[in-house]
Amino acid sequence: MNTKLSKAQAVEQSWSEMQILVTREGKKVNISGDKWVLPIVIRHHSTLDFGKISNLQLRNALKHYVSDQMRRISTSAGYKVFHEVWRQVLRNWEKDIQSSIIKDHLIDLFEKFINSQRSRHKLWMMYEPIRWYIWCSENISDSTFSDAYAAELEAMVIPGGPKGEAVRMSDPDMGPLHKSLELPLLIAALKEDKSLEFEHLQQKAVMALSLAFGRNPANLTYLREGDLVKLDPSNEDPCYLIRMPRIKKRFVNPRDDLMDEYLDPHFGRILENLVEQNNSVPLSFKGRDFSTPENRPLLIRTGGNRVAMFSLDAENIFNMTSGDISRLITAFIKRHNIISPLTGELMHVTPRRLRYTLATGLAAEGISRRELARILDHTDTQHVGVYFDVAGKVVEHLDKSMVKGFSKYLNFFKGKLVDSDEDAINGERDDKHLTFVDEQNPADQSDIGVCGESSVCHLDPPYSCYLCPKFQPYRHSDHEHVLECLLAGREERLKKYENARLGIQLDEVIAAVAQVAQLCGQEHQNV
Repeated sequence: MNTKLSKAQAVEQSWSEMQILVTREGKKVNISGDKWVLPIVIRHHSTLDFGKISNLQLRNALKHYVSDQMRRISTSAGYKVFHEVWRQVLRNWEKDIQSSIIKDHLIDLFEKFINSQRSRHKLWMMYEPIRWYIWCSENISDSTFSDAYAAELEAMVIPGGPKGEAVRMSDPDMGPLHKSLELPLLIAALKEDKSLEFEHLQQKAVMALSLAFGRNPANLTYLREGDLVKLDPSNEDPCYLIRMPRIKKRFVNPRDDLMDEYLDPHFGRILENLVEQNNSVPLSFKGRDFSTPENRPLLIRTGGNRVAMFSLDAENIFNMTSGDISRLITAFIKRHNIISPLTGELMHVTPRRLRYTLATGLAAEGISRRELARILDHTDTQHVGVYFDVAGKVVEHLDKSMVKGFSKYLNFFKGKLVDSDEDAINGERDDKHLTFVDEQNPADQSDIGVCGESSVCHLDPPYSCYLCPKFQPYRHSDHEHVLECLLAGREERLKKYENARLGIQLDEVIAAVAQVAQLCGQEHQNV
């Protein structure tokens, strides 16, 4: 029997008569038993086990409310409600409660956990259970729910949950990545990764999209190959566009609305390489071939999406889950053995941390609230305030001992130390000798090395030189002095300019200089 009924009809109907529920998205769910497998393809596991609720009246009451949420709002809303009501209240229900005291016992449970969460300043965690109780008192005609107590709950003021606590506290494991000490390591690993293995390409694609747009993993799971557009393909420097699906916008399907985003050319080529490899993966399910870019996922789950298969959701049958996206990021970090200079351990990177990193970085650079909300795909600006609250704290001060300690992890220097001009490529050419000039005292000049580029170099000497693989610094030069001057200049810019980007634009150079100074110091000790 189909459950396209009015609210009143649905609640009065005996639950045993209900067999199939049609969700707001138009998906059918078998609700005849106590285990419901929901068609939430972004989750690896989306089964609701009502059998855990020992009291039959409460079990059916929650079934009615969850089904109402799934019909009117979304399948995900029903999933969330079940877990919140179970976790906050019903898992603490004592067995063998006499029917005569069920109403009072339920009220006692609510009072206990409301007071507990209020004392922990987490009353917002009771929002969903409270809404469930109120709904049941209005729509279920039995003696389990008290109208008077529901009125008390309705009158309660429940504050919103905290937003951006990890961002505000700059949590080293959950907050944004350090813009100078951690983020460059990810970008460098991505640019240097030339692997064309299928899973490695998937890792790189997820990293590129997460760094570029900071979207939730669910957005990425709904991408199709056809969403990547190469404008003017004949141009040597092509422009890439990607059509990003939107989630949490009350659309029936995330692909009902797509947002066009321009993509960095390097990241665009990574996605192109992945699409080429995808072509070698044949996809078919129950006689249906997935052979066009419009129906093939950009990120293919080769073994198929278990939830989509069970619910016969053919459109998303090879979609990855949100968990798959997170695992690809973790695998990328492990494969490159990226160590955080702040913790000395393998860097903990998640899609959420990359989202925080993008948002705090843009806020520090002076982006408007409205534009940041658009980039993060928020419908309004209320959720982006935290990024502007911490914008002034994003940039941290560096001293010489700190940056030298971090330099061994950063490894920005790619050149070769030399003892003299005789050991250097182009050592005989005066035009290739490099001199450092102190900005604060132009008379203070020192030779720092030789450029190994035979043709005209388009970098900005001497700053860019320390990052160039063809730079040959002198082992005997005073690179410590160069480091001190750069650090002093950094502090001066941070005081002078409101835009943090101007203060930290040489941080990679500073780290490279510190690495050279460290290498020279170690060799002097070994002599």
